Amino acid sequence: MRWDVDFNGRLGRPKRIARQIREIAPEFVELRVEGDRGISELSAVFTEIHKCHPKIEATVGLTAKATAAARWGYPITFLWAFEGSKRFSHCIPKEARAVSFTPEEETILLLPEVLEDFAKSKAVELHLPNVNAVRALAAKGHIPIPRPQQIREVSERISASRPSMKGKRLVVHDFFLCRMLRDLFPKEAGNRVDFSGCQAASRLVYVDWDGNVYPCDSLPIRLGNLLETPFEKIWRSPARQRIVEAIREVSVDSESCTASIGSFGGCRGLSHLASGSFDSPAPLRDEKKKGESPRRIQEGQG
Repeated sequence: MRWDVDFNGRLGRPKRIARQIREIAPEFVELRVEGDRGISELSAVFTEIHKCHPKIEATVGLTAKATAAARWGYPITFLWAFEGSKRFSHCIPKEARAVSFTPEEETILLLPEVLEDFAKSKAVELHLPNVNAVRALAAKGHIPIPRPQQIREVSERISASRPSMKGKRLVVHDFFLCRMLRDLFPKEAGNRVDFSGCQAASRLVYVDWDGNVYPCDSLPIRLGNLLETPFEKIWRSPARQRIVEAIREVSVDSESCTASIGSFGGCRGLSHLASGSFDSPAPLRDEKKKGESPRRIQEGQG
């Protein structure tokens, strides 16, 4: 389960949402705590969720309050989120093990510098998540997905610099970005570059700051609200079942579209936003060339 505790200073009813999550008893909870208001609720949120003994991970900003919270001693794995324009190696706490950077349209060209900074830092894990569509739509009204030419440019620049990834681990949500990094770091990274298939509405559920439930943070189709409807009823709803069935029915083949104009990294949520359908034959970032045959891609992280 992924839960954004706060957003742009907005908080819903985090304690009530935490109680609902406790009753769901997920095995793994990914928290995103953006600002100090969210950090102020972290202790109460953890106390409630921890009653069902899940593994808890929290992505937080580089703030003094977040640094203090990381030293409370709670069994939470902290990921330190940062903007690519800021060097993080000298800013993260000394005990920090993992950092997070979202390579979106406005920041992906900074990825070479991010990798160099990561290589020099004491952090051992770098997470590169997809753009959170729910947050992006709320903040900007659109989803700033990286353009294919940007990924190609980044690949060339990283290939030229080749920072050492020895002893490091990359967790990548976009299939093509993952493949590019695997090709660039075959010896150092190897199987340390991780990628998993689409789990939206099956093994994964996303909850926003107001308690709204979505199949995934890349798929802003509201299924219900934890403060209004029991989760079991939401999970058994025909709407969720239709999404699961639609995703499973899509034939996938990533290898065949490597040279395509661009794709959504196999993410069914992002392709749904572009086409309005889960079974779109070509979930591409850009419109396919005239006369080009439809291609399907491997499912990416939810």
